[in-house]
Amino acid sequence: GYEEFLAGGTAISEETLDTVAATVCPDDIAYLLYTSGSTSHPKGVMLAHRGLIENMYEIGSRLDFTPDDTLFLPVSLFWGMGCENGLLAAWTHATHLVLQHHFDVDEAMELMSRYGCTALYGTANIIQAIVDHPDRNRYDLSLLSKGVTGGTPEQIRNVIETFMPKACHAYGMTETYGFMSVGDAVADNVKQRSEAYGRLLPGMDLKVVNSETGEELPVGETGEVRLKGYVMAGYYKAPEQTAAAFDKDGYLITGDLGHFDEDGFFYFRGRIKEMLKTGGLNVSPLEVEEVLRSHEDVVDAFVTGLPDKVREEIVAAVVVPKDNANITEGMLMEYCRSMLASFK
Repeated sequence: GYEEFLAGGTAISEETLDTVAATVCPDDIAYLLYTSGSTSHPKGVMLAHRGLIENMYEIGSRLDFTPDDTLFLPVSLFWGMGCENGLLAAWTHATHLVLQHHFDVDEAMELMSRYGCTALYGTANIIQAIVDHPDRNRYDLSLLSKGVTGGTPEQIRNVIETFMPKACHAYGMTETYGFMSVGDAVADNVKQRSEAYGRLLPGMDLKVVNSETGEELPVGETGEVRLKGYVMAGYYKAPEQTAAAFDKDGYLITGDLGHFDEDGFFYFRGRIKEMLKTGGLNVSPLEVEEVLRSHEDVVDAFVTGLPDKVREEIVAAVVVPKDNANITEGMLMEYCRSMLASFK
């Protein structure tokens, strides 16, 4: 167990530790994390000590982590959100950690209550399970205030208003040492923290381009996201894939879509591979889903493309209405027309 692991360290002298530490350089590879394989076979992402420490310190600062905080970390430690963002954002701010072997909502709330957790790292499904739990008020979560969550703007706003008033949204990927754009728990208001994905972290350079021409796009226009700064050293034993991952100017080609607003906030708008093309015009499924979810009678929505002889593809949606909601397909169509371009 954990106690046995700690006890094993007593056999190693301080002199030995100092000797080993002296051989490690900031740009040596510390982590080898594998991508999810959502667009191809999983690839080993090589991440260096420097980026892990410096970027995670900045993340912890954005989230307002301090030595007085206790972070509950129920996510797995074999991927970026756990072993990059969660562990190291806490360690670089001397924040205490409470772990869970696997997520169970009842046990999670009992642990947060028992240890007085003030912060939480959770994916959208984890956070939503806590929000929806019928017995949540039986547990003392009064100290819980900050952390990272995912989900729709409505879901995040609900989390902020329900039990995590300083919760933030973030954007990133394994290749960028996890998060590269994070909300500010102190400076950003509820609208900014729920609708945007924060501002760029120090040391990051992001440009939004036309994916076909590479031309940089103006503020407010959605295009492909490309990054410099704290990015991977490359893919493990895959020089060709590493070379293909960067453009001629050394920016990481993410395959993601997004844009900035005039205040520097970043908005993620889906993946290029998921983009629908109807009548020759591009449509982001995520954009349409967010509009549908913003309807007062809609719980969730999923958008995809269906083959069409005239327009190549047409936009189709599956919608989950709220209980006893009185909505029709025509009402939702009219609602979308009022908020989206006609071809969407």
